[in-house]
Amino acid sequence: MNRGEILTRFRQENPEITSNVASDSVLQSWVEVGNLEICRRVRLIRSDTTFTAVIGTSSYNLSNEISNFYDIDEYPGGGVSYDDNRLTKRTISELDSIRPSWRTASNGTPKDYYRRGSNIVLGTPPDTASDIQVYTVLIADPLDADSKTPYNELSYLEPYHYALVLYLKMRAFMGKVKKRDAAEMAMQEYENYIVQMEREINRGIYTNMQIRPPTNYRGTGRSRI
Repeated sequence: MNRGEILTRFRQENPEITSNVASDSVLQSWVEVGNLEICRRVRLIRSDTTFTAVIGTSSYNLSNEISNFYDIDEYPGGGVSYDDNRLTKRTISELDSIRPSWRTASNGTPKDYYRRGSNIVLGTPPDTASDIQVYTVLIADPLDADSKTPYNELSYLEPYHYALVLYLKMRAFMGKVKKRDAAEMAMQEYENYIVQMEREINRGIYTNMQIRPPTNYRGTGRSRI
């Protein structure tokens, strides 16, 4: 469904929400917010972006480097890589424990990084202008025309367009003081749909991982958990 069809579907299913209660312009505003919210909550818009490291520079603002950046997608095999080698995500305290002098380290090959807000800081300043690749979750493009479809118009997400009809229903009933029970039911219906949406979509991205010891590992005969 495109935006116009979503609004029509909402009107058909909720005839008590007339244009006097919520005008088309209000619904258009709500559905744009709903599109952003659903994409954020379910982490729908995923991508990967590559930019060039600057020799001797450890800190990079991903909001400047990546259009519509929202988050780093740390699923197995994702995260951040330098020169095709995945970097280990650490905290500042971990870096202090592993390499106390990391803040004044000479240029070299980065092996790890930490994140603060939209900034990533490499544990070692790079000594070559190699590629930094970041797997990302992005902010959705605006759903600002009736001809546009939700979720960046990605066709494989079409089965989930109905979430926006439920979002509009929730928003509409939340403003009706005498319809508190209906508002709570609409909110629960929307939340249940989003939870199911998360399960179905993430099932195709996150799979069971096998943790195997290195080939030169010699165990003690006791399991280690």
